[in-house]
Amino acid sequence: MLRALQPLSLLVLLVLAAPVRGQAGTGPKVLQPWLVGLTAVVVFLFIVFVLLLVNRLWQIRMRRKQSKLQETLGTDSRLEHDGHVNLAAKKDSDEESEGQSKATSF
Repeated sequence: MLRALQPLSLLVLLVLAAPVRGQAGTGPKVLQPWLVGLTAVVVFLFIVFVLLLVNRLWQIRMRRKQSKLQETLGTDSRLEHDGHVNLAAKKDSDEESEGQSKATSF
């Protein structure tokens, strides 16, 4: 049994030692200052892009949730804008539904 594990343990030892031998001659990589600045700008723009995408998806989700809420309440969505009720439009639509028409002079 011990004799069968020796080749396996030797193979594992060689696999683990190979990366150490390959990294012995390399030191830490130092980037040039302009490349560090360019990398920082690219990472910053990527983060901003991801945040804008998340914000857009959040806005879409909230609008869908709000429209479902309005459907359950039975409110007229064309009379409201940004959560505010347009009383003049509501009054005009009520008058039109009663059959009265307004005559204006210019």
